[in-house]
Amino acid sequence: MARAVAILFGLGVLLSLAGPAAGGERLVHLVNIGWHTGIAVRSADIDPALIPEIGDLPEAGWVEFGWGDAAFYRDPDPAIGSYVSAAFIETPAVMHLVGMPVPPARYFPDAEVVDVPLDTAGFDRLIGFIAASFDRAQGERLSALGPGLYRRSGFYDAVGTFTLFNTCNTWVARAFAAAGLEIDTDLSRASTVTARVRAAVAAR
Repeated sequence: MARAVAILFGLGVLLSLAGPAAGGERLVHLVNIGWHTGIAVRSADIDPALIPEIGDLPEAGWVEFGWGDAAFYRDPDPAIGSYVSAAFIETPAVMHLVGMPVPPARYFPDAEVVDVPLDTAGFDRLIGFIAASFDRAQGERLSALGPGLYRRSGFYDAVGTFTLFNTCNTWVARAFAAAGLEIDTDLSRASTVTARVRAAVAAR
């Protein structure tokens, strides 16, 4: 009997990690690493016809998407000039994809991760927003500009320009607003975006 209970418990844990949040819902995650926020989505929930670049991460169970300044974001040790340029000069943007073999809370153990359940329509709008953030002027499936910041990750051309008032956190706020959350779209601080998303989820 104890063994059967243990097996059922284990199955329940696996389903909670891998399955949708509830009937007709998909669970996505806001990831806040302190200064930067991104959006993590279960790979199996992403239509590769909309974001074919996930094919570059074949072993990923989850993919985290981030948008940011092309020079600053790609530099693991930016100089002071990169900080100034990113903050005050309009600069090209990139998309950063991180392939995660485990859920984001385990992959980023020091990050603040917020679970965001979305209905089908809201999830589709979120994915549509992310897909539209890739600059596909060079083709339907982009080649990575280079390796990303983590073991399984890469940078890709993105639309838009980065400024002090149009940051990675602004992009995340707009993504969740597109998904239907009641959230301002001009937020630029990671902590503010996280707090507002938590409040919007709780209000539901």
